[in-house]
Amino acid sequence: MRFRMTPTAAGPRLGAILTSLVLLALSPNVGFADTGGESSQTSQADSSKSVVNRLIEQLGSETYATRVRARESLARLGLQAFDELHLAQYHPDNEIAMTARHLVSSLLVSWSKPSDPDEVRDILHEYGAQSVDERRSRIVRLAELPERAGLQALVRLTRFETSLDLSRVAALAVMQQDSSYAVEQQKQDAQQIREGLSHSDRAAATWLIAYANDLQNGTYDAARWSEIVAEQRRQLDTASNQQTTRDSVLELVRVCVRHAWLSDKVDDALMLAKANLDLIPPTTRDLTEACRWAIENGLHPIVIELQKRHLQMFDSQPMLLYSAAEAIKAEGDSGRAQLLADQAIEIRPFPSDAAERETISPNELEEIAQTHREIAQELQKRGLYEWAEREYRGIIDHLEMDASPSVSARDLLATMLADLERHQDVVDLLTPLINRIESDDQLKNRLNALRFSYDEMRSNIQWHSGLLKIEQGDREAAKPLLVKALRLRPENIDILISMFRLDQNDPDWTETVDLLLTQNVQRAKQEIASIEVMMKQQARFQPRGYDLAQALNQYAWLVSNTKGDYEQALRFSLKSIELLPNDSALLDTCARCYFAVGDYKNAVATQRKAVRLTPHSPPMIRQLEEFEAKLEAETR
Repeated sequence: MRFRMTPTAAGPRLGAILTSLVLLALSPNVGFADTGGESSQTSQADSSKSVVNRLIEQLGSETYATRVRARESLARLGLQAFDELHLAQYHPDNEIAMTARHLVSSLLVSWSKPSDPDEVRDILHEYGAQSVDERRSRIVRLAELPERAGLQALVRLTRFETSLDLSRVAALAVMQQDSSYAVEQQKQDAQQIREGLSHSDRAAATWLIAYANDLQNGTYDAARWSEIVAEQRRQLDTASNQQTTRDSVLELVRVCVRHAWLSDKVDDALMLAKANLDLIPPTTRDLTEACRWAIENGLHPIVIELQKRHLQMFDSQPMLLYSAAEAIKAEGDSGRAQLLADQAIEIRPFPSDAAERETISPNELEEIAQTHREIAQELQKRGLYEWAEREYRGIIDHLEMDASPSVSARDLLATMLADLERHQDVVDLLTPLINRIESDDQLKNRLNALRFSYDEMRSNIQWHSGLLKIEQGDREAAKPLLVKALRLRPENIDILISMFRLDQNDPDWTETVDLLLTQNVQRAKQEIASIEVMMKQQARFQPRGYDLAQALNQYAWLVSNTKGDYEQALRFSLKSIELLPNDSALLDTCARCYFAVGDYKNAVATQRKAVRLTPHSPPMIRQLEEFEAKLEAETR
């Protein structure tokens, strides 16, 4: 039987508790602010916990009035009582546990603070009322804000999110942000993390404290992170009540490994990764993702180790074999890498002759082509152009020219070759298809229905023929080819940029190009103004922020690569990035705008960020090399 507190005894005690609660709730220093000293902060935190814990125990009182008052007091405390209420959900007293769960799930608190930036307050508006998926999405948006503007909010969510899974997501989002910025700012961020977490005992909070220590010290504490990962694994193995999942532990390991790698502690990174490879489920999807992650982070031995452990699965899956080939090539064994690539392309091959082709259906043949096209696109994305080209050409060589998969492969390969500035190969690839289309109206109509633009292909042939003439030194022969290319596809401003760069010494040519530039710049400005008006009017089918960002980017790219108001181009470009942060194409344009105004330092910094996001884009890499050369020349 529970001890029953008499009204006379309860009154003074409860009054004292409520007085403490009022003082606690009114204090501006609880939870988020530094009180001016570690001992003072610890004392206050312990006092706060004591008050909250006493209220929690009163949730199980035999006296109804006491239970009600305790529940109301805890509700008023809101975020300040979250940590203790979370633990109370597993209290041995069922009544306390049930009430704690109710309070945790129903507390309606403001997740933003008046000091938060506007964009943070917008993201956190009615955050607590959203579904788990929506809250996860908002955490991602906070992490993507420029200049780590969402840091304090993410720390807040780490400490107070009602879902421990989302608490971990918020902590990992902080740790995954770019930490290659000024040392003093890193120390300030470390202090903000500590203040925001106070003395939270959550697992995710301990991660962020360790991360803050690393920021403060400018290094990676391998021993501490190994302890943290080991503790998470123990919770996983014992199925504890902390809701630890295999995915969350694996993600933590990956963040730690990347953190170590960026700190030049490659041995520590490899050791931690190898010790936890068993967390990766032995499925094609998970192994492919693990290989991609390891390669992106320069951890090629991890891929080789995974191949050893799952040899049979690797031998049956092309992308796994290509991943192993890529890793082995990076380690210096090109011969063995090529053997694996040869093995990969022979998985699910095309029919070797007409007799074998008769034994399979058209649908099956198309499925084979689709498989090889997807592989080629992934290889291209990874910068493995030689192997990607072989996959594309396999489709082209084994299917009829008018077959949709063949046309698609030819178009994709032409785009890749254009990026590599292989102009003759682009012309040679597209010309036979154009000749076939011109003699077959039915094929032309069918391809138009599939959104293959006949005029775009013709334009590309003329454009790359012109670029080839420029390479060969025949500028006069290039001019009519470029003019025809632009006439076929006037929206392709890269053709106009090629025309601008071709010849500034021919008055007639310059006059023609300047007129075209004026028309296109004016058209771009009108498009921007039109979209902005429609967005303000909130029309039923109004454009999205994406549409405005693209229009701003179009103007900025054209002007910064030719002539005009470079400052306006930079302003438009920066605005487009506000609308779509971390878009590599928009950052690529912004870097060009900085270059145009003579700010070579920001041009290089912005272009490096674009290349980090899209590391295997030949045009972006060429532009970075151009900017770095200019910056080096200016600083000599």
